[in-house]
Amino acid sequence: MAGAIEWHSGDLNAAQALASTAGRPLFLYWGAGWCPPCNRVKSEIFSRDEVAARLRGLVPFWLDGDAPGAQALAARLKLRSYPTLVLFAPDGSEITRLPCELDGELFIDALDTALAASHTAAQSLQAACDGSRALSAAEWKLLSHYSWDTDEDVLLAGRAPGATLAALAQAAASVAPDAAVRLRLLSLLFPATAGAVAAPVGAGANGAAAIAPGAASASGAAAMGFAGAAEIAAAATTDAFLLGVCRDARLARANMDIFGNSGAQLLKLAGATQPELAGALAQAAQAWADDMWLSVPDRLTAVRLQMRMARFGHAAAGLPELVRVRVAEALAEVDDPYERHTLVNTAVSALNDAGLPAEAEALLQAELARSHSPYYFMLSLASSAKRRGDVAGMLSCYEQAWRAATGSATRLQWGVTYLSALLDNAPSDSARIETAAAGILADVSATADAFSQRNLAQARRLAAKLSGTPHAPALQQALRPAL
Repeated sequence: MAGAIEWHSGDLNAAQALASTAGRPLFLYWGAGWCPPCNRVKSEIFSRDEVAARLRGLVPFWLDGDAPGAQALAARLKLRSYPTLVLFAPDGSEITRLPCELDGELFIDALDTALAASHTAAQSLQAACDGSRALSAAEWKLLSHYSWDTDEDVLLAGRAPGATLAALAQAAASVAPDAAVRLRLLSLLFPATAGAVAAPVGAGANGAAAIAPGAASASGAAAMGFAGAAEIAAAATTDAFLLGVCRDARLARANMDIFGNSGAQLLKLAGATQPELAGALAQAAQAWADDMWLSVPDRLTAVRLQMRMARFGHAAAGLPELVRVRVAEALAEVDDPYERHTLVNTAVSALNDAGLPAEAEALLQAELARSHSPYYFMLSLASSAKRRGDVAGMLSCYEQAWRAATGSATRLQWGVTYLSALLDNAPSDSARIETAAAGILADVSATADAFSQRNLAQARRLAAKLSGTPHAPALQQALRPAL
């Protein structure tokens, strides 16, 4: 973790008591050493002096997914995906969950918004849904920078995410147009609302806009030449909306995290304008790739996005060679272990997207000796072998990854992956299956929270895989509590 931040760890109750006594919010980081986005948070966000300065006024708590009892605690706090960033008020109530994909400057802005919030994200969402009062621009901004993908139903509380976000976007458009644009982009990442816009909202108490999740309007003709963010947010069709955002350099940059990670997913929603949209997004990505204020991994993510736009009709000569050159330049520039871990992960993905799988595999092999989590990259090598049809090589990589993995939750996840691959691809290799099962049984028996949160999901997955087979009866018996 970043050395400038004095993290608390181990006893969350003690940290919460300190936060309460001192009247300071508690900032919780939930992650794992091998996780590329976690390493990006460490190198891009926690390493910044401005972030460290803000956290000195808080109680920063580091919860590692492999720490003793961490998965049981995560179940209580409703934490699952790595990383999850949660800001708690001094009284222990949850203010918000912050997105980990933002670049450092945008994250600081989102954190400042959360620290200054007069209402929690849950309170703002409830008011928006029941119309009890009008939301301020700051509240809409808080909701637009909520980490909806790590919500675990804390905020949504059973509401349909896509429909809720689409309705929020419409309600926010006149008050906080930038927030409305982001909320609408996020809504499109949930398939139930793909291509739809929430219907006009009604008026609740005090004349506030009340949201009707699930409502949708018919699409209209795409209109270009928007006057600003409010018009873009209210565009009649998904195509017009996405084109408007991508052609607005400021709005596109403010939502670079969404496009960098989910640009291809958004392009799949486009209709006849898909090639035009791909070109507009590729042009925006080119600007990000050349922006020296961005981190090296984020610039390479932008290069990868340019490559991905070729699938949707963006014609640009030399993209594979551009990927090859930019990968080499990026690798030569980065030595920090956290930044390099996420960089290598992005580079491998970019090389594969560029049709250069042999170079991606060579990079993975070369990185094993210097990586702090080589067992993570061994899983990628297993995937490479699988794509080549090399079953023996795939199983060997999975086995090496499992044997090298450290940490109780990590070992269970890697072990389940290996044993599942054996059951699928070598069901007659009883000796190998039983050896793996014995190792997993030992790990389960030694882990107090083996049936909590992420561990529970892995145990259930393996129990279902073994069910009905003659393999590993002792392990099957041990996994019964997961069923």
